[in-house]
Amino acid sequence: MKKFSESLIVEDYLIQKLTEKGWKFVPADNLERDSYKEPLLIPNLVRSLERVNKGVHISDEEKNKALNELMLTVTGIEGSKQILNFFKFGIPIKFEREKTVNYVQLFDFRKVENNDFIVTRQVNYDGRERIRTDLMLYVNGIPLVNIECKNPVSLSENWYNAYKQIKDYEKIVPELYKYVQIGIAAESCAKFFPIVPWQDEVKINEWKITPLSKGGTPPFIPPC
Repeated sequence: MKKFSESLIVEDYLIQKLTEKGWKFVPADNLERDSYKEPLLIPNLVRSLERVNKGVHISDEEKNKALNELMLTVTGIEGSKQILNFFKFGIPIKFEREKTVNYVQLFDFRKVENNDFIVTRQVNYDGRERIRTDLMLYVNGIPLVNIECKNPVSLSENWYNAYKQIKDYEKIVPELYKYVQIGIAAESCAKFFPIVPWQDEVKINEWKITPLSKGGTPPFIPPC
């Protein structure tokens, strides 16, 4: 009953609001990945590379180089810095034809609609153990936001339990959380925080949004 209530009140509501904003809901079983050990949606990412870098001819070899640079980046402080640089500036790849280094972009910051936004739920990931995240938000096949939800009417758990859950997950599946940038702990309200696996505690921020409606409809993550 707890999971049913948690899903109905929080997960379903957030999925509804995200899809209204243009996100596409994809069930976990329909995600384009080969195993639970793979955090990325590789086919989705490859298509996004072609779309985002339209106008720049990228060979299959160069696409593979970019993917390898991303996937083989180590976990930890230096790896997280490198991943963030890739996200912001692109992945430097030597283009053999021009004998120059060009940056393969992962996201289109100028034309937002050129990116692919996916929200999914109850996704398994394998690391030291298997975890199952409540909601994961992918952009261009890369997991960027993890939302963990708690039953808003529960007396035994609240948003802080969701926060601690994500902090535990960071250590269990570091290959996933080297990509994830933001954690959100949600119940009838929500807090958000940066993903910093090497720190036991991080600054928690309050989501300052005015409730959208009354009369029994759960507010869309109002302040706690």
